[in-house]
Amino acid sequence: MLMEVIEVDVSALAAPEPMQVILSSLAKLPDGAVLKVLHRREPFPLYERLVANGWLYHSEKVAEENIVIHIANEKNKQQFINFII
Repeated sequence: MLMEVIEVDVSALAAPEPMQVILSSLAKLPDGAVLKVLHRREPFPLYERLVANGWLYHSEKVAEENIVIHIANEKNKQQFINFII
């Protein structure tokens, strides 16, 4: 089963807007979907919050100021693992 991908680009936003946009997007994320985030840096405080609230994430540095983060609900763990692979 393919996961629906919802994309948000927070790379041009100033703190704390990226975290607010990402958390707001996660609150509306359909069941079984993955949030694809385009960011300019690794948001370590976000990662801590995600793990504490039952989310899985995978980040990949694509270029110097270009990070792609995929986030999914922990209950979709196997789907997410297959999606990332």
